[in-house]
Formats: sequence, C-alpha cells, structure tokens
Amino acid sequence: MAQGNVVRTFQTKDHHFDTFKNNAPNKLLVCQFSSNDSMFKDLCVSMKTTFEEVAANANFKDKAAFCELNVNGFKLAKESGVEAYPTFVVLKGDKPMGKMHAGAPVLYCMTRLSS
Repeated sequence: MAQGNVVRTFQTKDHHFDTFKNNAPNKLLVCQFSSNDSMFKDLCVSMKTTFEEVAANANFKDKAAFCELNVNGFKLAKESGVEAYPTFVVLKGDKPMGKMHAGAPVLYCMTRLSS
C-alpha cells in the first residue's frame, strides 16, 4: 500500500522551513501553526493527530507537503494573519491559498484537495 507524507515539525528557524518549502516546489504546502502556550496546547496536540492522519493519506503524496510550525518561531504566522491556535494555512509557493482555524473545516479542505 502506498504511503503518504510525514509531517515535519519546526520549532524555530525560518531558513529550515524555507529549505523544506523549496524542496516541494510543485506541491501545496499545508502548515499547522501550533502553540506551546498552556491555553492552546491541548487543542493543538489533539489536532496534530488528525493532521498526521490526513498527511499520511497516499492521495496527498504528490500533491502536498505538510508541516507543523511553532507560531512564535516563524514570521509566516504574522504574515498569514494567524490569530488562533491551531491554525492551518495552505500555501502555493509563497502565496496563501487558504486559512482555517482548528476543527472540521481542515478535514473538508483536505478531502477537496485529494479529489
């Protein structure tokens, strides 16, 4: 059975994220912005499992790359208007294609991308 993507996690360092992004030039980049703040941590952790399951779907292997970013470590969070955690941002190159805050809309978006 074909395997999908693995979620890469980046805590800091925009250049590591830039390298990851540059290695997937023809794919959508799906980013989960998370926070270690105690107020948001449980929701971020619970959504991470779902996010990893979606990323592992073989339908996304050639279409998208997935990563988790600590909201405090990346200028992209501010540039994308991330205000709640977790927030999911879909990029094509450097252009944001969509943004969703936690929950079911993420699964809806991912199923749309796989078709």
